[in-house]
Amino acid sequence: MNTIENTHPSMSLKSLPVLFAALCVLLCLTACRPKPYPSLLLAADSLASVLPDSACALLASYAADTADEPLYVRMYYRLLCIKAKDKAYIVHTSDSAILPVVTYYEHHKRLPHLPEAYYYAGRVYRDLGDAPQALAYFQRALDAMREDEDMVLRSRIYSQMGVLLKQQNLYFEALDAYRQSLECFKVLKDSANIAYTYSLLGGLFLNLEQQDSTVFYYRNSYKLCRLLNRTDLENEIQSQLARLYVEQEQYEAAHFALQRALRNVARFNQSGIYSIAADYYHKVGQIDSAQWYYDKLLSCGTLYVQEWANRGLAEITLAEGKTVPAAQYLYQALLLGDSIHKLTKTDEVRNAHSHYNYQLREQENQRLKLQNLRQRQTNVAILVVFVLFACGGTLYYLHRRKVMRLRLQVAEQLQAEAYRNSVQYQEDTRRRISLLEEQLQSASHQLTDSESRCRQLTDEKQLLAHTLRCLEEEEQRRRLMKQRFSVSDACLLFRKKETTAAPVTEDDWQQLETEADQLLDGFLRKLTTGPVRVSRQELRVSLLIRADFSIKSIAAFLHLTPTAVTSIRRRLSVKFSLPESSPQAWDEFVRSL
Repeated sequence: MNTIENTHPSMSLKSLPVLFAALCVLLCLTACRPKPYPSLLLAADSLASVLPDSACALLASYAADTADEPLYVRMYYRLLCIKAKDKAYIVHTSDSAILPVVTYYEHHKRLPHLPEAYYYAGRVYRDLGDAPQALAYFQRALDAMREDEDMVLRSRIYSQMGVLLKQQNLYFEALDAYRQSLECFKVLKDSANIAYTYSLLGGLFLNLEQQDSTVFYYRNSYKLCRLLNRTDLENEIQSQLARLYVEQEQYEAAHFALQRALRNVARFNQSGIYSIAADYYHKVGQIDSAQWYYDKLLSCGTLYVQEWANRGLAEITLAEGKTVPAAQYLYQALLLGDSIHKLTKTDEVRNAHSHYNYQLREQENQRLKLQNLRQRQTNVAILVVFVLFACGGTLYYLHRRKVMRLRLQVAEQLQAEAYRNSVQYQEDTRRRISLLEEQLQSASHQLTDSESRCRQLTDEKQLLAHTLRCLEEEEQRRRLMKQRFSVSDACLLFRKKETTAAPVTEDDWQQLETEADQLLDGFLRKLTTGPVRVSRQELRVSLLIRADFSIKSIAAFLHLTPTAVTSIRRRLSVKFSLPESSPQAWDEFVRSL
């Protein structure tokens, strides 16, 4: 008792540092875990996709409060501002807002917003006209995601990549991106975006001059738009089909598609649909209609379309002998052509700058990669030196430990020899002999008890062996009954009808059931005498399973489908509360009866 009382306080004192360390680790983990985002930011995030203007207003009202928030909340706020503006179709004019967000999430990858930050960086650079940089960020977003992660964001990334690649005339790469986007939308079951992607694929195949594929995708898109009541997209698809038919000189099909496209033309579709209508009517010789649509294009078309419309009007007026209006239209076309040329040159210069800047960034990235590689090599060298030093220290420690162990062994041997030569050793030997005599008497009593236990176990073994023999004999009897039943008249009759596909009569069923009860030790009686109610059809399915007929043959005998037979087997497994509710479980149960 005194020993216990003395050691207990020391043990508790020794455990205090361990408990204190565990508490510190727990507090550190709790402090490192970021708190949830403010509810207002979460509400703005959910509004950004459906009501982007409301999301922008909500974020603007929270701008003053972000100064007191931690860094991870401020970065999330900046990402949401960029997202809301993008959803509201506000053109990005600088990358100064998105780059710090991307850098932050690259250094805090445990936060789940890195793919989204990369995506909106790509959107920013797309608005800035830097297609290579936009594509690079879109690819980074894909690389930062798992295969099954955020299919909505993945579908948008592939769709944006397809648009940019098509603008760069990389049609086959754009085709792969659009197909990936289509697969994502199919997983999401997003019918509206599936229809839109079909139309994008149709336009892409039109650029590739694959008319059959163009018609296929446009028609699939049109069918979905009709189901979804998307009249705006219907009109655009019909106008593109009309354009294709005009190029193929299938004017009747072009007229039919154009009439559908001209119903309820939206303002943003007027330029494209009216230009196709003007081209169609001009080629079929309906000059008045063509002239009317050319005139409409002068007020609603793009610069390219207005230049083309002026040339068309100049051609019509010149054919009518009106040289002055023709000259005016032609002059306007030349002015518009000069404007288009300037815009084209500006775009070319901007694209050249984009490619140059992209190359500079790639060179800087390569330099940083090389610097990181050298840093890693230095770290590896330091680690190798440390490991070698640690190994040397360990070997020295083991050697010293071995030497100390040998010295200790020699000292213990000398002490043992001195002890054997002492009087104390003789007294200890006498006490040990008396202790062994006591243990020997106790062991003899235990030996008597063990013999009694051995006889008891032998009896139990003989009883179990007898039970096992009875079970084996019962199994042999059941196997013999099964063989006798399988060669019985009724079974052979059913086997014959299985081969000849002859119908089974009620008498045949009665004969099979009678022989089953006789030869299978009351098989049907076992299924029907319990509290579970079994129908005649379920009994016959079970009987045929017991007779080893296939599911297809059982379905033919009972005029059912194999699926219905499977449902009956599953239902019976549920009725009899088998451990596993499946058709296979019922089959095993029936064959065991």
